[in-house]
Amino acid sequence: MAILLTYLITTICLYFTYHVYRYFHHFHLARSNGCLPTRKYPHKDPFLGLDFFLETGKILSENRYLPELEARYGTYGSTFQTNLFGTPSINTIVPENLQAVYSSNFKDWGVEPLRLPAQDPFCGRGFITTDGAAWEHSRALLKPGFNRANIVAGLEGLGKALEKMMGKIPDDGRTYLDTSTEFLFGESFGALSDFSSEDSQAFMSAFDNAMFGSGFRIALGPFKFLYQNAKWREACKTTHAFADKYVQKALKYRQSIMSDSSLDRNISQDESKSGSHSQPLLYHLARQTSNPLTLRNEILQAFMAAQGTTAALLSNVFFLLARHPSVWAKLREEVLALGNEEPDFDRLLHMKYLQNILKETLRLHPIFPQMNRIALRPTTLPLGGGPHGTSPIYIPTGTIFDTSAHVLHRQQNSIWGTNPHVFDPDRWNDEKLRDGNSEVRWRYMPFGAGPRACVGKFKALGEAACVVVRM
Repeated sequence: MAILLTYLITTICLYFTYHVYRYFHHFHLARSNGCLPTRKYPHKDPFLGLDFFLETGKILSENRYLPELEARYGTYGSTFQTNLFGTPSINTIVPENLQAVYSSNFKDWGVEPLRLPAQDPFCGRGFITTDGAAWEHSRALLKPGFNRANIVAGLEGLGKALEKMMGKIPDDGRTYLDTSTEFLFGESFGALSDFSSEDSQAFMSAFDNAMFGSGFRIALGPFKFLYQNAKWREACKTTHAFADKYVQKALKYRQSIMSDSSLDRNISQDESKSGSHSQPLLYHLARQTSNPLTLRNEILQAFMAAQGTTAALLSNVFFLLARHPSVWAKLREEVLALGNEEPDFDRLLHMKYLQNILKETLRLHPIFPQMNRIALRPTTLPLGGGPHGTSPIYIPTGTIFDTSAHVLHRQQNSIWGTNPHVFDPDRWNDEKLRDGNSEVRWRYMPFGAGPRACVGKFKALGEAACVVVRM
């Protein structure tokens, strides 16, 4: 008993000694960098921040999250700190801080500690869940699949799907299920057909359940172990089994284009040909690796990224057009001016008013209204500290960074003017909003920014433009 008591007391002493040392070590580093603490959210629970977690859950269930998020920034300022299960979280929409996290200090921040532990049973290691060399490898695998030929071919397939849609008018995003699965796997799941296979339907149900469970585990943070759901585990297995069928087809394709002597090497010389013709993304991946687990993880994560994103953009476009008839009329003039011309990918991207509408829609309703990172090493943010928010902030390892494109895009400033909540596509005619303007870059981030910016940006914009023109 005495030994056990001694062990317990020693453990407690070591714990407090470590945290006292850690506090003074961080204090010294912060002071040496001229850093000051930022404003703190007034938690009722200062230890775990459960009040904030429960309040967020409540407003999410009431569909009030985005307005409430905007109100929080209005109350506590453009940078403030919250407590997320005992972990400090910096909430900021300051452009200089965004630039530091997403670009200049990119390697100090990541996503793997946040995402991989929660999502590993579902989609493993891939471009969404890893950092560093592993992420760079995943990104390199994906990039050839988004070449121009693939995007153009995808628009042709989208046109055929739209013709089917007009006869069915589904209300569940099935048009994009058909086109996205064809782009990713090489086969449409036939969602617009009356003969959609039971396997495809089972996969989609399982995929949705697996993705929901993974998101819930991320939200639980260090308490993700509490989510022990047998149905979620089963959904992950069903998803894997379905994806593996297509992985095997891709590996057979790989074998067909390689000699026996080169089966295990990366066929980089063949990759150069991939820009001249279209192929499913999975086949592009198979050109570069024969690892079936890597192929499955990457294609599931690509499907996760594509699932419903363009459909959500189009829903918002038509929602806004239906409420702004003058904008609709002006857009219709631009489309009718095409005459009998079938606009190709380049023509769609150069239809100025159409692109203005897409940009303005993404400004008011970004597909990913909230984004986060975690500090992989001690670092700093340039602004937000001190009573006036003009001092840098010291960031210990493990600190969470949270920002909101929804709030960022609705700020009154020299970029968005005095009417940031108004749908006004003509604002994009302003010279200061031209592409490449560094001042705009960190105030408009519908596709993220920096090295991890969305690789499918032009595919999404091209597909959305194609649908709007045809409609």
